[in-house]
Amino acid sequence: MYNLGTVLKRTSERHPHRPALIVPGSKIHCTYLEWNSHVNKLANSLLRLGVTKGDRVSTFLPNSAEIVTVLFATAKIGAVFNPVNCNLSSAELAFILNDIESRVLVYGEPEKKRVERAYAKIKNINCYLYVGEKSPEYAYLYSTLLEKSSDEEPSNQVSENDWYSIMHTSGTTGKPKGVIHWHRDIMDHSMCMISSQGLTHRDKGLSVAPLYHSAELHCFFIPRVHTGAANIILDNQDSRSILQALSNEKITVFFADPTKLKTVLQDVPGPYQLPRLRLVAHGGAPLEQEVALNCREYFNADVIDYYGMTEMGPAISALGPGEQQRNPGPAGKAILNHAIWIVELNGDLPSEPDNTVKPGCKGEIIVRGTGMMQGYYNRPEITARALYGGWYHTGDIGSFDQEGHLWVFDRVDDAIITPPGKTCR
Repeated sequence: MYNLGTVLKRTSERHPHRPALIVPGSKIHCTYLEWNSHVNKLANSLLRLGVTKGDRVSTFLPNSAEIVTVLFATAKIGAVFNPVNCNLSSAELAFILNDIESRVLVYGEPEKKRVERAYAKIKNINCYLYVGEKSPEYAYLYSTLLEKSSDEEPSNQVSENDWYSIMHTSGTTGKPKGVIHWHRDIMDHSMCMISSQGLTHRDKGLSVAPLYHSAELHCFFIPRVHTGAANIILDNQDSRSILQALSNEKITVFFADPTKLKTVLQDVPGPYQLPRLRLVAHGGAPLEQEVALNCREYFNADVIDYYGMTEMGPAISALGPGEQQRNPGPAGKAILNHAIWIVELNGDLPSEPDNTVKPGCKGEIIVRGTGMMQGYYNRPEITARALYGGWYHTGDIGSFDQEGHLWVFDRVDDAIITPPGKTCR
């Protein structure tokens, strides 16, 4: 059976001695063979602690080797990975853990006080794993568990149609919703990203954007694991640390949100010698044309823009390097195996997929593709509306131009409906 755990195993067999994880400023510098061994040790430790298929395993960690090791360990045993934003408050943490009935929480020293404040409010956690020197009385020490565990491949049967993760969206209103993805969703999404980025095992990627978020994790980190590329993990997000990592580690692929890119470029004195950097990716908001031009001028790298949402893996469209220079502004065209339509708004009812609008007219962006979620955890009514007609209804207002490029404007909730289904500000 093929799953995300198998992805790592196969990569460790194809590229056993290539670097897998590097954390600058630490002793962590392991090959794919070594990392797969660490993952197996954690997977077997979780099994020994009573974790079974379908159990939710949450992380409350910053960018680190541990967060991605937990991901692949849970994948190998059929548990469900739930990365929680490590900047959340204790109340927000407790809500998410209770919402999905999580059984395991992995956290570290920076998160310790918030976990302790949330402890009495958390209902279902029966196993705490602590990443640090000395664990609290109620927690197991992460490093000790690995030392005592076997690195044999777990024998659990995990299908591509089993749950891989539940990732909570911040949402524009209301409480966060847990987005369910199967292994197959993210493996297919990974192949789309490999294609759009031209990834090979010779690439080296810098993970500076949060690994608890689907953008960095699913668009960049997992695709690099899929191909056997190296992953340099950085938690320090100041411009100097990023530039040093780009230079010292000979990074070829780098992703950041537009604000972070702008900040880094402002701190660059001029053209910066990064001869290996070939691709700068961004997403989350439109990139100013000046910033895109500076990326090419200062770094001599191509720029690619992704648009998407957690529910879709997240990427649904891309604006490639050539298009960035010729026509900056749009969100590009649908990635492989995805279809994007613009449809008329339907008042308080879900938009009808068949009611498409002409190029130049605004409507709701709906999409379907191989990376689409299976639904929201314990939210059947919201799921039915979001996936109405077999399409994911993004809640974003957009249009196509005459060349077929997607433009994204507002949220549906911010639009005023005028007959017959047209929108205005």
